[in-house]
Amino acid sequence: ERRRRRRTGGNEGGEAIASDASSNAACALFPAAQLSNAGKGDWRNAVPSFSSRALQGWLLLCCQLPSGGMQDKPGKGRDHYHTCYCLSGLSVAQHWGSDGLVGPATNLLERTDPLVNVTEARLAEWTRLVAQLPKI
Repeated sequence: ERRRRRRTGGNEGGEAIASDASSNAACALFPAAQLSNAGKGDWRNAVPSFSSRALQGWLLLCCQLPSGGMQDKPGKGRDHYHTCYCLSGLSVAQHWGSDGLVGPATNLLERTDPLVNVTEARLAEWTRLVAQLPKI
């Protein structure tokens, strides 16, 4: 059984598991995607296996850069990969569970579907467009 880290919201599993943005965002994305893919109803109704407030705090305070973008961990530079997964994990953490939003309401992101890693609004639009395509 893995224990949660109190400060980062990530998993504690040994020295090889670093406390970084992608592994912490995965704490939110992978369980939510598994529930979504398994057809077990709305994944947001399940109890998260992590502290969503701790994960939000880590991503906002340690990974977000004042000049924009998000970094893997303090001291690293920003890049597109970590910005994408930090924002995806942050969105899932904000909308999953009952821990609430960290910070002001302006921190709230659109809901992200963890299975395809796009906002739910864009997924709905894509689904509508695909349904209009001719059947082959």
